[in-house]
Amino acid sequence: MPAEPTHSGPSRVRKPRESVKPYVRTKPTRVPAQHAPKTSAVAAESQTRSNLTLHDWMTVVAYCDNNPSIKQHDVVAHFRARPEGALIFNQSSLSRHLSKKGRAEDQARLQATPAALDGKRVRAVTRPDVERALFLWTKHMEVRKEHYTGAMLAAKRTEFEKAMDVPENERMKSDGWISKFCKA
Repeated sequence: MPAEPTHSGPSRVRKPRESVKPYVRTKPTRVPAQHAPKTSAVAAESQTRSNLTLHDWMTVVAYCDNNPSIKQHDVVAHFRARPEGALIFNQSSLSRHLSKKGRAEDQARLQATPAALDGKRVRAVTRPDVERALFLWTKHMEVRKEHYTGAMLAAKRTEFEKAMDVPENERMKSDGWISKFCKA
């Protein structure tokens, strides 16, 4: 008979439970909202950071170019308190977009995709030639006022990959790309 371990490491064995019953739930102790006294306080808006669109970053960079004497943390504060809508980002993100490399990446995104201004993230494309052919095919279908489905897109992509001699290991076998393709 093996001896029981004396330490509380991962080899510790639990005793079986006698019964599996639901836990006894206690009532919440806070006052429900309907019994709370009225207040004139305005609910604070969320201060969490979210990814900005390329158009938002272009606006921020243009503001920095027009006002070169303003410090970066003041620019962040200005856009956080904008009356037409707050843009929440931090100073390190601003610094990255103001650098030469960041400006070049933003311009490359703008040149690469027609709908880049609305995008928050760079869309990775494995085969730009196949994507371009598929994009042109969808535009052709829209001009003819014909409807296309995800299955039709997948079949057409397979045809384009065969016609363009795409190696078998680079071909898209799943359908996960379809929703991202339709958004772009």
